[in-house]
Amino acid sequence: MAEAKTEYGTIIGADAKFKGDLTFESAAMLAGQFEGSITAKGTVHVADGSTCKASVDAKEVAVAGHIEGNVQATDRVELRPNGRITGDIVASRMSMADGASIVGHCRIGVSAGNDKATSTTEIKRAPARATSRT
Repeated sequence: MAEAKTEYGTIIGADAKFKGDLTFESAAMLAGQFEGSITAKGTVHVADGSTCKASVDAKEVAVAGHIEGNVQATDRVELRPNGRITGDIVASRMSMADGASIVGHCRIGVSAGNDKATSTTEIKRAPARATSRT
């Protein structure tokens, strides 16, 4: 999700406060404050400094600000360095930058429409540190 290549059909400016239900056919950027629900067939970008208290259902969700609510992406969720999500995430793919945070449950690799994982996650423990006694 390269921001420079994305053309936004809708932009909610940094000085805007909006409450309600939004539906988008293409890409949208939220730079202000929003409360409600967002449904999009394209990308939803929550810009740095913005707050979104909403459920978000889109093809792709890029988060540089804060989402308080559940996020569902049929393709991908991208958390940028200051991005925060407080809520559950369901997505086919996800990337998370250093400095981003999630408070909630994640189901990544889940096909849209069912709960069967299409990929697996392996957790590797850090090697034990050698201790020396003198």
